[in-house]
Amino acid sequence: MGELEQLAKLIESGKAKRILVLCGAGVSTGAGIPDFRSPGTGLYDNLQKYGLPYPEAIFEVNYYRKKPGAFVSLAHELWPGIKFQPTLTHRFLKLLSDKGLLLRIYSQNIDGLEFLAGIPDDKLVECHGHFRTASCIDCGNAANAEEVKETIVRDGKTPTCNYCGGNVKPDIVFFGEGLPDRFHRLLKQDIPKADLLLVMGTSLQVAPVSMIPNMVRCNRVLFNRDLVMKIRKGRDMFVPGNCDANIQKFLDILGWTIVPTTTPTDKTEEKEESTDNGDEENIEKLFAKIEINAVEKQGQKNSGTSSSSGKKDEGKEKEKVARK
Repeated sequence: MGELEQLAKLIESGKAKRILVLCGAGVSTGAGIPDFRSPGTGLYDNLQKYGLPYPEAIFEVNYYRKKPGAFVSLAHELWPGIKFQPTLTHRFLKLLSDKGLLLRIYSQNIDGLEFLAGIPDDKLVECHGHFRTASCIDCGNAANAEEVKETIVRDGKTPTCNYCGGNVKPDIVFFGEGLPDRFHRLLKQDIPKADLLLVMGTSLQVAPVSMIPNMVRCNRVLFNRDLVMKIRKGRDMFVPGNCDANIQKFLDILGWTIVPTTTPTDKTEEKEESTDNGDEENIEKLFAKIEINAVEKQGQKNSGTSSSSGKKDEGKEKEKVARK
């Protein structure tokens, strides 16, 4: 029995009914959006036209403060819902939600395609933010998201703050910025509840999201081009190759049909999730250790740099931007 057949059996038997999903740029390449690290075709290998001192500068707050044009040009090209639409994999994740099998999706992407696929807010954590809201990088005041979109997409200009005159950017996570509180709060609830983890289209180089596969206690299935995590014999599965192609095979095995979804126009009220205190203390301790280790490692890395702009090391801990 192949991996997809084994996975189908888990779902059909009811053994996988609280499915946690961790997804990265590989689930969006079918929409025409490049990933970050593929040699030759990845985003970081194709930023020469922006004249950056180094590729990561395009996602640094200090660089955006001084030279916002590079990010504005990139955002103009990649703004969600204009050129790019959800892939088959995104619609499969929506189907999992419709069938009541989805516990939560943790997306490293900033492309907003999970949202555009119609996945409910309470089932989606966009770990590195999104383009649907915006704020000033200096005073932190919220900006009118539609005006920001119009300024960037239509005019190709840098939006500025009505309060202090500082540069405004969409609320995606740049280097040096923390992940949303919601990420930490919900992950602590979800880790003990998950009975299956799907890891899809990711290099697992973006901390702290990359730690999720090592935190869960359930079986894990990796849908990915490359083998990026240890596969435990008898517990985990690796489905190599293109995400969309393998998801289509999986849908055929299950006999499921994808129904086209309408594109949502605005966010609904976020639902508050109830907290299960069963394993809360242990999970809190686990997160405390992870946060301490991350700070210590980052301190060691930063001690070897001389950049006054807060540039991150080339190591894994610097990576806090989606789809990397």
